[in-house]
Amino acid sequence: MESGVNWATMSVMKSEVNTAIDGSPRNAMWNSILEQVQSETLAHAQMFVGPLGRGGLHWALDIARHLHCSGDKANGPCGVCPACLQHVIGQHPDLHMTFPVFKPPGKDYSISEHMLGPMREQLALNENFDMQDWRAKLNTGNKQLFISVREAAEIVRKLSLTAHAGGWKVLIIWGAEALRIDAANKLLKILEEPPKKTVFLLVAATTDGLPATVISRVQRWNVPPYEEHQVARALQVEGHEAAPVEDALRLCEGDMAVARRIAASPASAGFALYVEWMRACYGRAGQRITELAADFHDLGREDQKQFFDYALHMTRQCIVAGYGADSLVRLRAEELAFANKFARFIHHGNVSKMRDELEKAAAEIAGNVYGRTVFLDLSMKIQALLHIPQ
Repeated sequence: MESGVNWATMSVMKSEVNTAIDGSPRNAMWNSILEQVQSETLAHAQMFVGPLGRGGLHWALDIARHLHCSGDKANGPCGVCPACLQHVIGQHPDLHMTFPVFKPPGKDYSISEHMLGPMREQLALNENFDMQDWRAKLNTGNKQLFISVREAAEIVRKLSLTAHAGGWKVLIIWGAEALRIDAANKLLKILEEPPKKTVFLLVAATTDGLPATVISRVQRWNVPPYEEHQVARALQVEGHEAAPVEDALRLCEGDMAVARRIAASPASAGFALYVEWMRACYGRAGQRITELAADFHDLGREDQKQFFDYALHMTRQCIVAGYGADSLVRLRAEELAFANKFARFIHHGNVSKMRDELEKAAAEIAGNVYGRTVFLDLSMKIQALLHIPQ
């Protein structure tokens, strides 16, 4: 990680998070957290909930830096003490990180420690990334990411040891929604009765699927979106031009990871498939739908789920576009042009049913139902729904 540190980006992101506009929800929440950290009244288990690109991990890492810094912390971690320098290279001995991984072929198990290298490289680029970025970093293909019971056992073992520096031990669980039930259950006791001077910082996109027994043991913070000026500044520092930045600001909803992807690509990866699919369904083009089903199947399970998320987004936006509420539309120019033309076929007579069918199909994909079958079945239903009169 030492050779790959993006100093400019890390510096800007750190300052941007802590210099939000006075009175903003984000600034107010961070100040409340920071006051508890500095007064050492912070509860031992915290959970930051919200899209992963909104900075929950950045907050967790900043808490760790504050707790470990041995210098003058009046304006934040000093940045020059041994602990701060260890944090810069991602190697402080009392900061432990757990995150979703996959089991490589030929291996009996996998834990976060096996993939610390890629994680440090990702953190060197930026501290605001999401599961899509992480999957791309690991090149997971169709493999599922998870946090296993073996990982939970490793957490318990590590936290039972004495802190190397004699101070705080900090465990960050990023992507905590990927905790398997048996892993979550194994952590309950240590979450309830942690070793002295131990802090748990969970970062989760959602609490769906997490046991209530875990949620009840943490102090929850719903992470507000980044403000527009923060997103704009970060993208400008990274060298993005004005037009892509404007697209990103309009569409990202305060999610830095989403903003980066939008600024870096001319159109959503799902746009072309969505357009072809809608046209084929409306035209009852059976042969084309069959071909598209094969293309959909070849995407792999994670990309299939992302496509259905995108299809839901486009379907909702077509309704907004149909009412001419341009200020509320969250689409690129190319997507908006299609939505304006196609909006008359998606209306209040069919949109609720379309949403239900898309959500059902997404759930089937998540449940490992055969992708081609799901797509074909859904296409037959969408065909009928698109021909319901407005």
